[in-house]
Amino acid sequence: MTADKSLSSVLSKVSHTVAEIAGVETGQIDGRTELIMDLNLDSLALFEIVIDLEEYYDLQISDEDVDRIKTVDDIVDFIVHKRPANRPGKQE
Repeated sequence: MTADKSLSSVLSKVSHTVAEIAGVETGQIDGRTELIMDLNLDSLALFEIVIDLEEYYDLQISDEDVDRIKTVDDIVDFIVHKRPANRPGKQE
């Protein structure tokens, strides 16, 4: 499966994933939503989000990258700009 990495598509997927794990409506999530401050997500919830998005987008998110992610926009920016290192020529 080739996941669409356009900005609007990624924002939609990330918002849906975060909302589902946080137990809130997708409409309550926007790019500025802070995962810990606004949604009170703990490390297990953040891990669930990371695993889901890694599988969906076929990429790896390092612990260092996770530590830098504070908002939904941070996740979106990471996904949009990250390309799997083992597939430099992959067409999206």
